[in-house]
Amino acid sequence: MSEKKQTVLLVEDEAPAALVLFAALESEGYMVLKATDGKEGLALALANHPDVILADLKMPKMGGMEMIHEIRQDSWGKKAEIIILTNVTDEKSLEEAMSEGTFHYMVKGDSSVADIVAKVRSRLSPTQ
Repeated sequence: MSEKKQTVLLVEDEAPAALVLFAALESEGYMVLKATDGKEGLALALANHPDVILADLKMPKMGGMEMIHEIRQDSWGKKAEIIILTNVTDEKSLEEAMSEGTFHYMVKGDSSVADIVAKVRSRLSPTQ
């Protein structure tokens, strides 16, 4: 009997970054769902209950913070594992993310693809 693949929802509006991250996460054996804005990400999250959500903050249609807030309103979403991956570095954004129960915040410019994959892996390990 094969094990169910762990699922990562990647919510990223920048196509080059999304393609690289999608390929890297898939090569690690994860099932990767991809959304290009917060509205699509919210729908995929609520329909699929991914093991980890990797989300940008600044996106069209619905920003990452609004998406996270909406996810947190759902009973499943209250405990959803969310990693913010963004170029937004101001303290207000970090505080807002933490107030939504998101404690994993990575700056794109400071994080390699390997760093991002390692963070996802660490959030999926049994010793979280």
